[in-house]
Order: sequence, then structure tokens, then C-alpha cells
Amino acid sequence: MAIMSALLIGDLAQRAGVPTPTIRYYESIGLLRPAARSSSGYRRYPAQTVEELRFIKKAQALGFSLEEVGEILTLSRSGKTPCAEVLSLAHQHLAAVDERLRQ
Repeated sequence: MAIMSALLIGDLAQRAGVPTPTIRYYESIGLLRPAARSSSGYRRYPAQTVEELRFIKKAQALGFSLEEVGEILTLSRSGKTPCAEVLSLAHQHLAAVDERLRQ
């Protein structure tokens, strides 16, 4: 990753619409890959991290846990198409919502 094309955490937070502590937290739990550091120690994120953060927010809004989101991101980063796994998780969530409605 070229340092010049990378985003500082504040820029990343603004573009993705999340607070900077959230980005640090996601990195600390392994949801986001560790950021490269500049010579002065600043985190430098690749531009694709904006889309990853937007995906995380959307998935959480749909009821996916951070652990489930992490599994999907891991599959996606490995080059595998996570469609079947995501569909399975979505069906599980739908079943859980249906059960809560019945109760």
C-alpha cells in the first residue's frame, strides 16, 4: 500500500460515517486489518476500508453480529464468494425474528 494514497483515521471515519473509536475497536478485535503506520505512527488505511466499514454498518443494521460480519469479511478477503454463507446467516436471522414476533 502506498502511504500517499492511504487515508488517515479521521478521513476514513468521515468517509465511512463512523466515529474514530469505532474504527480502532474494529481493528483491535480483528474485524478490520491492522493499519499500516506512517513513520510518525499515524494509522494509514487503504481506500477499500471505507467500503468495509460501510458494509459492517449495513450488516449490523440487518441484525448480523460483529462475529458474523467478521466471518463474511474473512471469506470475502480469502477470495471465496460468501453468498451461501451469507444466505444461511440471513435465513437464521429471519427465523429468529419470526420467533420473536410469535412470542
